[in-house]
Amino acid sequence: MLEITVEDDGPGIASFQNLFVPFFTTKPQGSGIGLVLCRQIAENHGGTLSLENREAPHSGCRARLRLPR
Repeated sequence: MLEITVEDDGPGIASFQNLFVPFFTTKPQGSGIGLVLCRQIAENHGGTLSLENREAPHSGCRARLRLPR
């Protein structure tokens, strides 16, 4: 597997409940299809897309994309 990890040092994800719900958005101009579409593309290629908060003492979020080679 090829794994790409992106981390930030922001506040992290407050709620995972609607993270991958199609058309759910908290942004005024958002469509709510970005994460859902990305995960679907990854899965259609035999991979995964996951998001999680980083562990203390670090703040922020970690996005991990895994795809077969």
